[in-house]
Amino acid sequence: IRRPGMLHVDALSGYFICGVGALVGAAMLRMAESNDERTSRALRICGVGFVIIGLGVMPAGLGAAAVHPLAQFSMTFGSLGGMLLAGHGLGQIHGRGLRPATLLALLLAAAAGLLWAQHAGWRVFVLVYVAGLTGAGVLAAWLIRGMIRSPRDITERALGLAMLALAASGLARLAFTWADDGPMRVDLMYVPAPLDAVLASLYGVMPMIMSTLMLNLVNGRLRAQLRTLAITDELTGTMTRRALRELAPAMLLQHQRQHNDVAVMMLDLDRFKAINDSYGHQTGDAVLRFAASVLQARLRADALLARYGGEEFVAVMPVDGLPTARRIAERLRHAVESADWRGGVQLERGVTVSVGVAIAGAGETLDVAMQRADEALYRAKRDGRNQCQFGLAVA
Repeated sequence: IRRPGMLHVDALSGYFICGVGALVGAAMLRMAESNDERTSRALRICGVGFVIIGLGVMPAGLGAAAVHPLAQFSMTFGSLGGMLLAGHGLGQIHGRGLRPATLLALLLAAAAGLLWAQHAGWRVFVLVYVAGLTGAGVLAAWLIRGMIRSPRDITERALGLAMLALAASGLARLAFTWADDGPMRVDLMYVPAPLDAVLASLYGVMPMIMSTLMLNLVNGRLRAQLRTLAITDELTGTMTRRALRELAPAMLLQHQRQHNDVAVMMLDLDRFKAINDSYGHQTGDAVLRFAASVLQARLRADALLARYGGEEFVAVMPVDGLPTARRIAERLRHAVESADWRGGVQLERGVTVSVGVAIAGAGETLDVAMQRADEALYRAKRDGRNQCQFGLAVA
């Protein structure tokens, strides 16, 4: 005797929509592009998982799972195995996929468990199937737990919420199925009446939702990578000149409004042309990379450092007056002079740097401050190099 309020929910249309959506989602994932091999591999795994889900559940949507044992196994293992693969792929996109041996063991265990349950009676078969789906959903949510606890953007938040909804619906479905003591069919669901439309809709559209969100996630990361490449100097890893001109004026304006000082420093490696002529351009490139790493290591996190051209760097940072700027400039100069150039780039002699410093005045633009810093740099070069000079304050 069934408990009051318990209904058979005809989920055939949901299965069919889910199958079509999974195949369309797999096709969408094939169009995704990523310059990261791990992400590309994860997308392929998700796509294979969606194909398995689609091919597995579509026959159930046509009513075949009610009478054909092969269709029953196809539906159950297709949806369960496909979910395991898709969850593993999604976890890899997030950086927390399963080990290959673990994934293979889970797939084999799912197949063996379903084959055994299929011969143990309908109730056991249905319970094993629903328990497997629930476990796969919970596992996928666990693999992307970082997206759930601390999402970096709205797409990660949506993916995390979608997996939580899938896992929660599986737990609810398992509880209601366990409580139902009547005859069962594996292609039907046994839930209270208010949940029938919700679960049918959720399972029907979930593959399309997941594939769309994964595409958005990968495309967003690709855009971020392209922006990083656009603002990062390929040789030294510092900011590009263009990036400095985009970010430094905002820093300058912000601190000027707060009546804080901002130092602009121009740093030029001394006799760099002689290094290129004597050792070759490859060594010259190594010198630039090493010098950039030395400078970056001596600057605070809120400072901007850019390669401005050739062997010239520009640093922009908030300071507490001219004495602080003087100490920072001298620290940078000394760091370059005392660096291990013989061990770092196999130079027989060290490298020095000349520094020109200017404190941006109230209302002064970046270009004006850089011009004064450049004039100070010229004096440092003229007066013997390997020293710091300071630009005249604006009137």
